[in-house]
Amino acid sequence: MADGTVVGAIRAPLDLSKLTPYLEQNVQGFKGPIEPKQFGFGQSNPTYLLETPGKKYVLRRAPIGKLLSKTAHRVDREFLILQALNRYNDRLPADAADRRVPVPEVYALCMDPEVAGAPFYVMEYIKGRIFTDVRMQSLPREERDACWHAAIATLAKLATVPIADLQLDKSFAADPLAKPYFPRQVKSLMKVSDAQAATPVKTNGGKPLGDIEYSAELRPYFERGAQVVARAETVHGASVVHGDYKIDNVIFHPTEPRVIGILDWELCTLGSPLADLGNVLMPFSFKPMTRGDMDRLGLKPDGLTNLMIGLKGVPSSETGIPQVADIEHWWVDEMNKGYAWHASNSPSMRGKKAPARWSHPIAGLEWVRAWMLWRLAIIAQGIAARAALGQASSASASPNRERFDFFGRMAYRAKVDGEGEGTSAKL
Repeated sequence: MADGTVVGAIRAPLDLSKLTPYLEQNVQGFKGPIEPKQFGFGQSNPTYLLETPGKKYVLRRAPIGKLLSKTAHRVDREFLILQALNRYNDRLPADAADRRVPVPEVYALCMDPEVAGAPFYVMEYIKGRIFTDVRMQSLPREERDACWHAAIATLAKLATVPIADLQLDKSFAADPLAKPYFPRQVKSLMKVSDAQAATPVKTNGGKPLGDIEYSAELRPYFERGAQVVARAETVHGASVVHGDYKIDNVIFHPTEPRVIGILDWELCTLGSPLADLGNVLMPFSFKPMTRGDMDRLGLKPDGLTNLMIGLKGVPSSETGIPQVADIEHWWVDEMNKGYAWHASNSPSMRGKKAPARWSHPIAGLEWVRAWMLWRLAIIAQGIAARAALGQASSASASPNRERFDFFGRMAYRAKVDGEGEGTSAKL
């Protein structure tokens, strides 16, 4: 099983002759020389560990070259939300440390591509544990349960921060009440998928990469359902949406079952908190892979990452981690607790009505599950498209369509399962 903290050889080069003097001038206390290494885990923005004689830093950079989407790889947005959350944490009263959102400190944002080949930012290096197996099999069972609970509690801390408390510029994201999250996500990502599908694959004679399997059947389902699920934003209010909240995007304390950092904010926006919940629950949204699935995807049983581990229908006695219903109950409880705290303590909530409390079962969550799998299919399609263009940042990326078609099939099955359970009546 891969380790999300492992670094290795540089795959996407950095020009240290330009980068070092820039950082010495723009990051307080920074002093070269730099020994760079690249993180092997992750498939979007190339991420580097910068080791200097006095301190370690992390650099996140957009891919070099022409990008398929103008809205993708926005490292400036990552920097802005991390900066806003750090300022929010600093404004909290001393007795409210448990409301802090654990994020790395950010030091500098550079939009000049001449310095490192593409825009980038530099942030704090946080030493801890990153689990690329949601089952956390290296831990005792009781600690697995505690780590999962900590991840859900941390997500709720983020999702219950009043947007006004972050003092974000209006240009950061669309007004989530005027333009609800899921309808705009479906519209924009379907366009992205269309562009990715048209990418020529050199190893296949220049033929287009192609649509995700079940595109024709699922497009109308997602377009209709997005409008229905968007009602939750009106009832419960909008929140910060991390965009890719999952177990391998959080850093756990080296020895304790608590979250000390949230990473990979590229897809962050404002919208429905159901998006992040649906994302972290994705392993519970499809059944374990068959041997045939793994053979088609070129995977071995001990080489599955979090995105490939299906847990639907697998009992806790086998995995050692909580059941999905338990996790959903935790989320509801932590969300309601966060709303109550902010209603009494946040400056922006004075004189305002607190958001409506959540309850279980969570209305609309089955549609969200299917959509998040489909969104993952689009992301996997993008990885294949970038590999076809020579822009992928992962060491294992390829233009093979098997992975994005797999998640397309899983999304379709989630749709069928959700309709069979009658969840549409709960919306």
